[in-house]
Amino acid sequence: MTTRYKLARGLVFSAGILAVIAAMPNAGVRADELVTNGPQFTAGDRSGAWSAQRNVQDSQRYEALVQTNPSFRGNRMRKECGPIADQQMRAECLASFGGYNGSSLPGSRNYR
Repeated sequence: MTTRYKLARGLVFSAGILAVIAAMPNAGVRADELVTNGPQFTAGDRSGAWSAQRNVQDSQRYEALVQTNPSFRGNRMRKECGPIADQQMRAECLASFGGYNGSSLPGSRNYR
């Protein structure tokens, strides 16, 4: 066999393999499936937008509102505990809002 013949045969074989690969359907990929280029981020994901100090301040502000504002506390109880289907777990969630000195846990009938 000549070198040209081997080269031509190799090119034909390679072209055939590429044609088979191109004809194969995409395994496991549906036509209506969204494919992205990679991780996405929001403005809050940028460095500098979050700090440990800011997190502590936000947590302290939340805790102060839960302790001192019955309306805010009730709203958070409904939002955080309301979707819990298990009665015992819901009761524990509601009780976790009542551990503040001087605060009273609103009637649980309003938060189910």
